Amino acid sequence: MAGIAWVNGKLVAPEEPAVSVLDPGFMYGEGLFETMRAYGGKVFRLDQHLARMQEAAAEVALQEQAGRLRSQDVADALSASGLADASVRVTVTRGALVVLVRPLSLPAPEQYERGCRAVSVPAAITRESVLRRVKSLNYLDKLLAQREAKRRGADEAILVDPDGCVVEGAMRNVFAVIAGKLLTPPLSRGLLPGITRAAVLEVAKGTGVPCEEQDIALSELQQADECFLTSSLAEILPVASVDGKRMGAGAPGPVAQRLTSGYRELVADELAAPPKRSG
Repeated sequence: MAGIAWVNGKLVAPEEPAVSVLDPGFMYGEGLFETMRAYGGKVFRLDQHLARMQEAAAEVALQEQAGRLRSQDVADALSASGLADASVRVTVTRGALVVLVRPLSLPAPEQYERGCRAVSVPAAITRESVLRRVKSLNYLDKLLAQREAKRRGADEAILVDPDGCVVEGAMRNVFAVIAGKLLTPPLSRGLLPGITRAAVLEVAKGTGVPCEEQDIALSELQQADECFLTSSLAEILPVASVDGKRMGAGAPGPVAQRLTSGYRELVADELAAPPKRSG
């Protein structure tokens, strides 16, 4: 298997056993993770990812463990992997710190060219639960939602609260263009504060795209002019249809295309900039 794993300071092959079967992360799902994308040997917004993990760790009493992981550990693992463009996953449990670097795996090219198919799935966890706000190893609800989408012949699942409002995708945040405005559900809806979500909002504001965080009813999403999903690995993934209803502008729509260009420029600019000096 290509790639490498950094486990508690030791570099091992990803397929080698390196974490105890008694680890609480393995036994009970007590842990957190972050998935990041490396471009040309550098992770985009690494500090923001680690900061989000530290904030999540404070909510689940893992802040001491998360605090031991340094950005240099991630950089060392990425360098040792020999991969320039890669998927980088950091996992923190009560007994293990892991940095897993693997070749980048993206949605099929046709999903970017023509859009993916999405279906709505009821959110299994209430909006008040901490599990909605953090990337925990308790990921079964998201996996089951994604499997339900596949069973129904779709590519992606979009989670919907009992009141009919969109939360997020099973694996990604949701954006929609409705009545000329770019909308995304607010964090108060109980969704993951995506790093890419925040970057897309920055790009939208910087390029003059009207945008707002507000609740989106499923019925509104089904009639949107555009819809797309965001994540660190996939970047901006256009949606062609939701529950069989096609997006009005087609996919990818003009706003998604504009934001994709802006996002990639942002990545290139930030990764080309010299590192900030402390002190």
